[in-house]
Amino acid sequence: MTGNVYEPDTLNRLYRKGGDPADDGRFRLRRPRFESRWTGLLLPEDRDIEENRGFGYLMVEPVDLPAAGADEVLVIFHGLNEGSYARMLPWASSFALRLGIPVILFPLSFHVGRRSDLWSVQEQTRIAARRAAMTGNGRTSPFNGRISERLDLAPERYCLGGLQSCFDAADLVARIEAGEHVSCRAGARVRFLGYSAGGYLALVLLLADPFGRFSNTRAALFASGAPLGGIRPGSLFIMDDAAAEGLSAYLRGASFPNGVSKVRQGNLVDGRHRRLVDPPLRWLKEVLFHGDALAARMKDMQDRLLVVVNPADRVISADQAERNLYPAPVLRLELGVHEFPFTTGEPLPDRYERRAKETRSMIRNLRNAHRIGPEYRSAFDRFVHDVSTFLFPDLSNPA
Repeated sequence: MTGNVYEPDTLNRLYRKGGDPADDGRFRLRRPRFESRWTGLLLPEDRDIEENRGFGYLMVEPVDLPAAGADEVLVIFHGLNEGSYARMLPWASSFALRLGIPVILFPLSFHVGRRSDLWSVQEQTRIAARRAAMTGNGRTSPFNGRISERLDLAPERYCLGGLQSCFDAADLVARIEAGEHVSCRAGARVRFLGYSAGGYLALVLLLADPFGRFSNTRAALFASGAPLGGIRPGSLFIMDDAAAEGLSAYLRGASFPNGVSKVRQGNLVDGRHRRLVDPPLRWLKEVLFHGDALAARMKDMQDRLLVVVNPADRVISADQAERNLYPAPVLRLELGVHEFPFTTGEPLPDRYERRAKETRSMIRNLRNAHRIGPEYRSAFDRFVHDVSTFLFPDLSNPA
């Protein structure tokens, strides 16, 4: 099978409609269920959000996948504050088509299908209105209201949700390797593509290697991997300025990763989990501050990482990501804005004003996020080709 998928309109309609399985003649959508056993890592008030405990995720596979299943699997992790897989449908379907394997879109804690009605647009609109009234707070919107409020109140949620996501991902890989996952043979090898926050998750998985599952795993990190000084998360689609400043201050604090929030003091996790979570937290700190251990480890890991950067990215610095993860190979692509890298290069507005031309244009881009813009198709082709070749060198379906 050849070619890439630029406008998966039918697949997007099937995704939004639901149903398991469903196919558009080329691809089959499956929605496996997952039960997290790591909710004890969260703040007490977050542990009983049912949608985050048990949830469905998305798998895109070619319809002619052998009945016995695949020996290789690609797992894609999304970015921070992702509410839909739509923008990743062209990625997933193009990789599935090129490689002839299943592609899993797996949600981080409290993202995509792991969200309750607390994340509804109506509720977030009310939150954004309150937060817009805060002195000096900008970039409030109905898209980032809930995450901004949660992180502003308790910035340690960034680390705790990351820990749950990390161990959930390890459990997913264990299920795949054991032959207990639909469309995958026992012993199937997993490779990762992590976008933005998802790239940090993939990197920490390889560095910390929970349960000894990732010592030979490869990963591509897209728009990710910069140290803290190269991250600017304030965005109408990520978090507002007050939350971004509070999170950065928390992470810069000398007590990270055992910081103090507005709602409690003390360690992030209790003694039962301390030894388990120390490695991923320690490696996250190494990445965010370019520690000496990271620099030494990258020399050993360089053959297992591909760093994909966009010089126009205003959220994750391309230059700082490249320096932070040196000497890993780097793929530089001229793309659009961080939030819509294959859709538009038009800068996002700093204010959400429904009737303003800039806001209407932004919403239009959001509605078309499942399509690859004509001006970015050649870069998208290179993205799919180079990431596929790096992650799965033994699979030789030409594009």
